[in-house]
Amino acid sequence: MSATSTASHLSLRNDSIFRLFFRYTMPTIAAMLVTGIYVAIDGMFVGHFIGEKGLAGIMLGYPIGSILYAVGALIGMGASALVSIRLGEGRTEQARMIVGNALSLSLVTSLIICVLGIAYSEAILIWLGAEGEILQMASDYLFWYFALGAFPVISMAFSSLLRNDGQPNRVTLIMIFGGILNVVLDWLFIVVFPYELTGAAIATMLSQAATTLLCLQHFFGRKTNLRIHWDTLKLQWDSVEQIFRLGFSSLLMYLYLSVVLTLHNKAFLWVGDALHVAAYGIVSYTEAFFYLIFEGIALGIQPITSYNTGAGQIERVVKARNLAFAVTLLFALAGVAFLYGFPEYVVYLFAGDNPTLQPETINGMQRYFWGLPMEGLLLVGATYFQSINRAKEASILTGGKLILITFFIFTLAKIAGVNGVWIALPLCSSVLTAWMIVTLRRS
Repeated sequence: MSATSTASHLSLRNDSIFRLFFRYTMPTIAAMLVTGIYVAIDGMFVGHFIGEKGLAGIMLGYPIGSILYAVGALIGMGASALVSIRLGEGRTEQARMIVGNALSLSLVTSLIICVLGIAYSEAILIWLGAEGEILQMASDYLFWYFALGAFPVISMAFSSLLRNDGQPNRVTLIMIFGGILNVVLDWLFIVVFPYELTGAAIATMLSQAATTLLCLQHFFGRKTNLRIHWDTLKLQWDSVEQIFRLGFSSLLMYLYLSVVLTLHNKAFLWVGDALHVAAYGIVSYTEAFFYLIFEGIALGIQPITSYNTGAGQIERVVKARNLAFAVTLLFALAGVAFLYGFPEYVVYLFAGDNPTLQPETINGMQRYFWGLPMEGLLLVGATYFQSINRAKEASILTGGKLILITFFIFTLAKIAGVNGVWIALPLCSSVLTAWMIVTLRRS
């Protein structure tokens, strides 16, 4: 067994919560911040070099392609929570089998999804209301997304597992490398070679391929107790069922992001036009930056709360959770202050001096971003429930959000038009945050 890996796992039981929080969460937040910057730069390349149609096209295509990230999150978070709990119980061999099963699941599920995606993505775009040049751009984007779609699934799953194996700093460096590579490839395939959204998709998938190989390298090496062997790749249906059960809320969380984007696009095309979809693209890229920070906090505390749940250290679990909520609120409130204070600078970053797009985007930002603190609390809360093996509460939070947001968006769109679409998400998040607070107090 690896002494380094064993020491990392024991520190989860013995070190102070504040020290563990900074060890696991700060590198993860840093990685997500860097990822957020590169996601934003991705949008800037599209906005500046392709224009409004490019922003509209990527906003229609990305939610469909993001099913790949949702499945990667299901496998990664389900397996990670289960591995940490088993390690907390001292059952290292079972934890090793779960890691191997996670790789097999990633390969099988990505193959199925990619075949279906290539076959049906254009039909979905047409249902959403895409047509003409925007339809063609979005279709080209999705073809390459699904053609190379195994990489984001494995990258999502094994970056989470690598962090759980006591390697948060390594994951941070891998994500930074992937982000830089994505920017370089964006410049190459959008600016040097004008492949438009095809280039954007290829750039993203190649950077995901690089992070996939770097994450897997650890689990085929000798410096981990969780090394993958041929015997661990054979699917054990008990492990598969537990991975799916624990990871289901992460699937819903990422599907929720996909569904929210899709429903907003559909509603904006229903009561507005492609200009509103482009404005929503800028708002979404901006939100993604903060969402990734919240995700960094959630992923950072997961090894701490899962391991200590398995070890029976409930007081440490609650302390880690409360610290995560406090830091989330600080980041969210700082974000709200900036976005309401300097909205025109945000629009300029993505679209330059666009006199048509700027007022629509600022109007949307003012109605949308007051819900940012609730979004952060919900993401951390759902991941917390998942990490302590309370899959029911985690799934109610994420699944309830899927149902409620559908009702809110189309009801408010019918009542208040475009402005109703903008305020739907913050209202939905406020309702669910209230439910989560009541549930936490009862438990």
